[in-house]
Amino acid sequence: MAAVEFALVAPFIVLLMLAGTDLTIFMRTKMRVDETATEVALAVTQYQNLYDSDFTGLFNAAQTIAGTTPVTGLFGTTIITGIVTDNNDRQTIAWQKRSASATFNSLFGTSPGAVPVLPNNYLLPSGGVLIAVEVFTSASPWVLSASLMGGAGTTSLRSYALYQPRLGSLATVTAGTRP
Repeated sequence: MAAVEFALVAPFIVLLMLAGTDLTIFMRTKMRVDETATEVALAVTQYQNLYDSDFTGLFNAAQTIAGTTPVTGLFGTTIITGIVTDNNDRQTIAWQKRSASATFNSLFGTSPGAVPVLPNNYLLPSGGVLIAVEVFTSASPWVLSASLMGGAGTTSLRSYALYQPRLGSLATVTAGTRP
């Protein structure tokens, strides 16, 4: 009798364990994306000035921080944006750099000179600079746990970090390589 009960209950226990494992993997991926955005933003804000060549190292660092979670290339994107405020309190995108083969677009805006869409209508002080780092990746939850994670198919995970520069203004990016 116990064997019959076990045979009836065992598949549900296995499914529950698999769904729990999938949920754990999904949450770990989300935490890696959050940590990557924060760490890259902290690294960028410690520069006194930025050169085009600096971004290769920053994107490589993003992938290193994320580990096996793709945040650059075809299945992930890292976007670093400089947002400035002029003396008339008008916020604009000063510059934006995207990882190679980026497949996601910034949700703050994509065109230099455009007005950024910042969360909670965030306003920079006059003459201020804001560094926005967005990290995107794709996640494909298991079919049976997909309803808990936004539906079946591939889900996009996004995280961002907003920091003001610590040392320099970072309102512009200098062309070329760092001397």
